[in-house]
Amino acid sequence: MERISDAHVEGIRRFLEKGIEEVEKLRDGVRRHFRWEGLPSPSPGNVYAVDGSRMMKRLSGAVIYAVSASAVGERLYYWNDIGMVFPYKNVDERVRIHMDILEKRMGAISGELGADLVLMDGTISNALITPPTYASSTTRELYSRHGKVLVDAALDFLDFLDRQWDSWRRELEEKEVLNGFSLPSRGWAGKEIFSVLMENGARSIKGSWWWVKDREDLIVLFEYLEYLHALDKLLGGQIAAVAKTFYKTDVVKKVKELEPRILGGSPTIIDTPVVASLTDESGYLRFSYIEKPKGGLPKLVVELMDHGKLQNLREGLVLDGGEIKGARIKPAYVRFVKGGLIYLLEVPAWQDFGETLSKILSVAEDEYVIPLEYAHHSVVIKKKEFESYVSAVLSALVGENERFLSFLRYGREPLE
Repeated sequence: MERISDAHVEGIRRFLEKGIEEVEKLRDGVRRHFRWEGLPSPSPGNVYAVDGSRMMKRLSGAVIYAVSASAVGERLYYWNDIGMVFPYKNVDERVRIHMDILEKRMGAISGELGADLVLMDGTISNALITPPTYASSTTRELYSRHGKVLVDAALDFLDFLDRQWDSWRRELEEKEVLNGFSLPSRGWAGKEIFSVLMENGARSIKGSWWWVKDREDLIVLFEYLEYLHALDKLLGGQIAAVAKTFYKTDVVKKVKELEPRILGGSPTIIDTPVVASLTDESGYLRFSYIEKPKGGLPKLVVELMDHGKLQNLREGLVLDGGEIKGARIKPAYVRFVKGGLIYLLEVPAWQDFGETLSKILSVAEDEYVIPLEYAHHSVVIKKKEFESYVSAVLSALVGENERFLSFLRYGREPLE
């Protein structure tokens, strides 16, 4: 593409001009039904922020990846892991979930170690209402085959995670850095998780060999349980989430619902440009998410809750039987300074919204929240550094055993 096409510019110009017309129409409706409020006074507190990063590289017989999470506040905590998985199922998503697990564990442990408030990058609501599809389907398939014995195995695994949690917290408090294996589901101390559970007296695994045929799917299930366990722990503390990128339409849809004759024919533009057009002053606009069916919890998860597990997670969901209708979250659009960007803030429904926002404002500066900015810069895994590290690791391994090479080459080698 050597030059900008006039036709392209004109097409985008028409799109934006039409968008401005619709924003002006919707803005008046938003003003009639929502209120832009001034920011409260800052309230000092021990505020931590958590962020994560990931990087991966596909090799001929496996995938090597790195995941990292950091918590930034009065102290700095890091959790790093680099590992390898066979490309069995949904590898990209499983690596992302691994990063999410580390983020949520770091947030929860930061709260247990004294943080008054833990800020997460992104949203809490999506974590609650949109479980990974591949994990839900695998869970349902396994439950249909194994029923009660699968529930017992899941309970044994969650008990193991609870015991391991204390060890992680002590090590982070003492050393501030955790390195090495971070997902027991993928193996622990050189042993498969099934062997570890048997050694810990898990009768669900030790008593028979029902799990052998479904070994890989059970590992995927246990990864999902690690995610739910970490999320449950996080929801037990004082938390909030600040999202930079989001495409919500709840305010616009609510206004169109309330004024169908005036606004019913307007296209559903996302909330951000409409809310930003209300004023350029700092402040916030509170609203509610529209409740609608989001899918059902796997029956296994419901049974685990009935056994007393994952109670914070249950409290965070709006459930109708086993169906998820929404999340118990108080959302708001926030602008921290005059003329600044609009961010999405989420606070659990059981926390005081005003107090939480006041604590966030104590660490906000200019347009953003300082600990979240520090957490992002401290945790990011740079592609060049990752590939150099991977090359060094793989070279060392091939030097030990040339047979490893069949797993470690990759298809782009001839192009480099």
